[in-house]
Amino acid sequence: MTLLFNYPGSLLAAGQGGRALVRPLPAGGTPPAGVFTGPYPAAISGISGWWDAGLLGGLRDVSGAPLTVSNAPVGLVVDKSGNGLGLTPYHAGADAAPAATIAAARVNGYLGAVGAPDAGTLNGGPVLDADWGLLHPGFELGAGVAWTRYLVWTRPNWRQGTYYVNADPIPLIHTSFGTGVTILQADSGGGSNLTLFPGTASQTVLSATLARRHSHAVILRNTPGAGVDVWLDGAQVAAGIANPLPASASAPVLLLHDGSAQGSAQCWFHEAATWERALSATEVVTLISAQGRWVLGTRRGVNLLLMGQSNAAWFMNAGGALALARGVAWYLGAAAYAFTAEMSGAYASPARYSVIPGHPISNSSAPLFPPGAGGGTFLTNPGDGSDPSTWSGGPDFAALSAYLTGASALVGAVDEADIAFLVWPWSEQDSTMPYADKALYKGSVLQLLALTRALLGRGAATLPLLAWNATPYETNDGVQMVRESIADLAAASANGIIVFAAQTADSNPLDSAYDPATGIFAGGDPRHRDEPDLLRYGRIGAHAAGRAAMALGLGDTLQPAALPLSGLPAKGGPQITHVYRASNTQLILTIAHDSGNDLIVPLQAANGAGFAVMDGGSVAVPGVIIPAVAAARVDATHVAVTLGAEITNISSSVLFFYPYGSTQIGRGDAVTDNAANLPPPANWNIGNDLGAAWNVNFPLQATTYPITLSDTPA
Repeated sequence: MTLLFNYPGSLLAAGQGGRALVRPLPAGGTPPAGVFTGPYPAAISGISGWWDAGLLGGLRDVSGAPLTVSNAPVGLVVDKSGNGLGLTPYHAGADAAPAATIAAARVNGYLGAVGAPDAGTLNGGPVLDADWGLLHPGFELGAGVAWTRYLVWTRPNWRQGTYYVNADPIPLIHTSFGTGVTILQADSGGGSNLTLFPGTASQTVLSATLARRHSHAVILRNTPGAGVDVWLDGAQVAAGIANPLPASASAPVLLLHDGSAQGSAQCWFHEAATWERALSATEVVTLISAQGRWVLGTRRGVNLLLMGQSNAAWFMNAGGALALARGVAWYLGAAAYAFTAEMSGAYASPARYSVIPGHPISNSSAPLFPPGAGGGTFLTNPGDGSDPSTWSGGPDFAALSAYLTGASALVGAVDEADIAFLVWPWSEQDSTMPYADKALYKGSVLQLLALTRALLGRGAATLPLLAWNATPYETNDGVQMVRESIADLAAASANGIIVFAAQTADSNPLDSAYDPATGIFAGGDPRHRDEPDLLRYGRIGAHAAGRAAMALGLGDTLQPAALPLSGLPAKGGPQITHVYRASNTQLILTIAHDSGNDLIVPLQAANGAGFAVMDGGSVAVPGVIIPAVAAARVDATHVAVTLGAEITNISSSVLFFYPYGSTQIGRGDAVTDNAANLPPPANWNIGNDLGAAWNVNFPLQATTYPITLSDTPA
């Protein structure tokens, strides 16, 4: 018996030059469904090196073991040609611990990459470390030797976060021969050139239209006596360029770094290959076909414009805004993600900000700003009974305008063009308005929305609003009013409003004491949500927002047809659809699932946390509130709720709430589905791709309008 072994994706040889396989095996196990199946670079004979970071099978961890999960440190990019010349992470600096090289998922469609993200990224990502690249132990780039080199990379942004070199070009291929020579570089800091042999007599601009964010594949072929031919994304862009290096220039080679301090290209590495000969025209065509597994060209970034008051500020500080943007980018296969926001007080003359604590949408929200005063709000209600659609922007809107537009603007046009959503984690002060002001509040939301969209030259169809279900605050009827208003506005598709967090009461007050074993919290600031909850809302909200972005045609390397038909959340949690009055103290809830298929009643949920009925009355004129004292799973779609007192009114006069008004359910105390325990759809494992914290059981959605009890089971 004969056993034959090979690297995944490489050709299997049977000896004496014979091949046991006519096509390489795909790398990293089973490739993502519906994507490229070949040819791979190893289909071209004589390959001397091949490094593929698109799938985990081409990577090793820092101990040399095969990498099995994304977001894990990488110690080696395997040479799948079988020649054993792996690529290792490179850092020029020796005075500090280097940023970890990780395997990143979905950098290009379903395919990944390696790079070293900066863990300190605040509002734009990914920011890659300014001192990271990959080192090859050495190959030839001399003029007198035949060779072919192939590289695929993604740049998420221009150089950023360096001390002095943000505007300098970025190195893509650099040899350490002699004093060091950059072979291929791209402009940064607003430039658009891709240049071969920069700074030499053979300097040649291969493209003058390089986008800020891009993925590209380049083939360099050197033929002694004839020069270097270049193909970019499958099109020949140069022929016979004189190679300025000596006849032989074999030395260690850096990819995406030039060996200097902060000399990184700050790009993702996807794939590279080498041949120690000049490929034929037919073989170049084959190699161009191998590029078909990558989406090449200009790439998209996802930016969110964050507005609001203090909970918006805490949402930003907690990482919720960045997580929301990252999740949307995951859906779109986008190259970059960011949020745009500025706190009040940082800039003056003029004031420029989008977030200011304590300020509602308009001065209609007593008692801070009485009608007509207009001080410190985004909209000014003149107090004359006029329709909100006629109101003008207030001082806060002037600051927003100065932040985004005009000579003093802090946000550039390229970043504004990336803004995909407005995000309003914003309901606090407005939910102190009386229930009777519902029409006024809805009108003010639409007017501020219209003014903000006009500021950016967009409409509802191209700049949707992400809003959340009102957080617990001071008044019950005001919170209910805001919940109902946002639900009404979101139900009208022409308004372009999406609810990204359909349950916000399953949270703790900011800085409260919390026992995760019991779900009991105490103390804290009840007006503000705790940061762990705000971060969780960003992750949960990515699903509704990501689907909306897909529907708007914002896909980058992934398009709407790629979305699975089932298995991903659409609304961010299961929903109560019917409440049956089994007795005067027992209710049976019927629940429609989103992405789960079962129900979990954890911690204080078992004690009825958040469930209540109003026995007679209405939201505007409240009746008796009867909280629940117990809840239990009946089956996969039903929960039994036990009330603390008997209902006295007929069912048509009893309203069910989850929760009522400003009730705080508490973190971990909501009924949830079991989504985190179910296998995700193929290619759509967000926990594997972005981290385990993204695997969550989604909370039961809040009742935006109360549900009238029924005497008939469902």
